[in-house]
Amino acid sequence: MLGSLAAFEHAAAVAWRAIGERLRGEARGYARMIQTREERHAERISALIRDLGGEPPQGRPPEDYTPQFPLMRDEDEALRFAADLEEQLVRAHLDALQTLPREEQRRAVAEIAAEEAEDLAVVAAMSGEPAAQHPFVTGTL
Repeated sequence: MLGSLAAFEHAAAVAWRAIGERLRGEARGYARMIQTREERHAERISALIRDLGGEPPQGRPPEDYTPQFPLMRDEDEALRFAADLEEQLVRAHLDALQTLPREEQRRAVAEIAAEEAEDLAVVAAMSGEPAAQHPFVTGTL
């Protein structure tokens, strides 16, 4: 599970570089910050893998990832890709919480999930949408 998350974070960092190339002004700066954060996430998860005695997956060259990215002809398409990417990252990290056996692993992955949710809110704001769809999460009864 941790290996999959690390690989996803490596791909996300490359994706954010491509997204940033389509953005202008302040949005491009945010893309660079998020790209750096994705790189830190990959390293943090890789450290958890090394702590278990494993060998984490390494990032691949950008040209290996970019054919899998959607076409981004303009800023709107780049932001749609960014929103989809961040939603998938949040979901992957939250799903992982159910299977990770150690508290320190769950804590790290939960913290990363929260940061991914922050990034999703930034993407929504850059798209001119509310940062959160609803003011409060109420859950279900």
